[in-house]
Amino acid sequence: MNTWQSVRADVLERIRSREWPPGELIPTEQELAVSMGCARATVNRALRELADSGIIERRRKVGTRVAATSARRTVLDMPAIRTEIEGMGAAYAYRLSNFLTRLPTEAAARALQVSPAEELVLVKATYTADGNPHCCEAIWLNPRILPPLTRQDVEEQSAHEWLASQVALTHGRFSILADAATGDCARHLKIAEGTPVLTIERTNWSDTTPVSFARQFYPPHHRLVSED
Repeated sequence: MNTWQSVRADVLERIRSREWPPGELIPTEQELAVSMGCARATVNRALRELADSGIIERRRKVGTRVAATSARRTVLDMPAIRTEIEGMGAAYAYRLSNFLTRLPTEAAARALQVSPAEELVLVKATYTADGNPHCCEAIWLNPRILPPLTRQDVEEQSAHEWLASQVALTHGRFSILADAATGDCARHLKIAEGTPVLTIERTNWSDTTPVSFARQFYPPHHRLVSED
C-alpha cells in the first residue's frame, strides 16, 4: 500500500512532467485513492502537504488544481542580506560558520519534501554590519536536485547568492516568528541564550521543486522594512 509520501511524490512527478499542467484540475481524492491502491486519508495527507507548499490549490465544491505559479519561468528577485546591510549605509561582511552534510530537522524535511532519513547540505553563516552582528543564518539545500556544491563555493559568498546564480528561482514563501536564540546563534549574535529574536523562515522553489529552506535570526531591536 502506498504511503502519503509516495502519493505526494507521484502527484509531484505528474505535475513536473506536465501530465497535469498549471491550472488543471487533478483527479478527486477518491479517484486517486483507487488508482494508487491506498486509503483516501492517505491521499488527503499528501495533498494537504502539497497545498501547504503552494504547489496545488484546494477549494471546496471546486476541487484541486495545479497552482498557476508552477508555470512561472522568471527568476525570482531574492532580497539578499548583503543588499539589506548596504542599504543601511553599513559595511557588509559575511563569514561561513559551518558546512556539513547531515540528516534534516523535521522542519527542513517538511519544507524540502524529503524523507527525514535523506541527508541534506547545511550551511551556517554570520553576517555583520559595520562589524556588529546583524544576522545568523542556517540554510538547508537538497544536493540531489542542485548543481554540485562544495565548502569553497560558499567561503566568500553566501549560500543564497550561490543559489541565485545557479538556479532559476520562481517563488518563495516567508514565515516570520519569534524564537529564542540558542547555541552558536546566540554566541555569534553576542546575546544570552534564550533571548527572544526575530526569526524569518524562507523556502525557495524552482517551479514545483523546493530547493532551499533557511532560518535567519536577527538580534533584538532589529527592524524589518518592506517596500512595495
